[in-house]
Amino acid sequence: MKLLLDTAVLGQLCHPRKHAEVREWLWDAIAVHEPLVPEVADYELRRELLRIRAGWSIRRLDELGRMLGYVPVSTPHWRLAAELWARQRARGRPAASTAALDADMLLAAQALSHDATVVTANPRHFAELVEAMTWREVPSR
Repeated sequence: MKLLLDTAVLGQLCHPRKHAEVREWLWDAIAVHEPLVPEVADYELRRELLRIRAGWSIRRLDELGRMLGYVPVSTPHWRLAAELWARQRARGRPAASTAALDADMLLAAQALSHDATVVTANPRHFAELVEAMTWREVPSR
C-alpha cells in the first residue's frame, strides 16, 4: 500500500525528542508499505521549520524525502486539486477559506493519482475525497 504522509505526521517524524512511537511505526510500515513524502506536505512543514530555525528537523525532513521517496506536485495534480476544491465548494464542504491554497486538495489529488492512502492526524479532512487514516490505523501486514 502506498502511504502519503501529511504535514502533521511528517512533523512528528521530524521532531528531535517527541513522538518516538510514530518513528517506530514508520520502520514497521516500511517493511510492508511504501510511505512517501508529498511535496506539498514537505513545503508546509519546511516553511515552519525554517521560520523557527529547526536545523535538525530540516535535515531529518530531507533525509525522509530521500529514504522514502518524494512525490513532486505536477500540472495534473494542480488541475485535479482545482477540481476537488470546486467540488467540495459546490457541496458546501470547503476544507479551507476561499483565498487559501488548500494544500489538502493537492495532497488528495496526489493520493488519487498514485493510488495511495493519506496518513493524517485528521482523516475527516479527506473522507469524501480519498482513503485516509491515522498512522495507528495503518495495517501492519
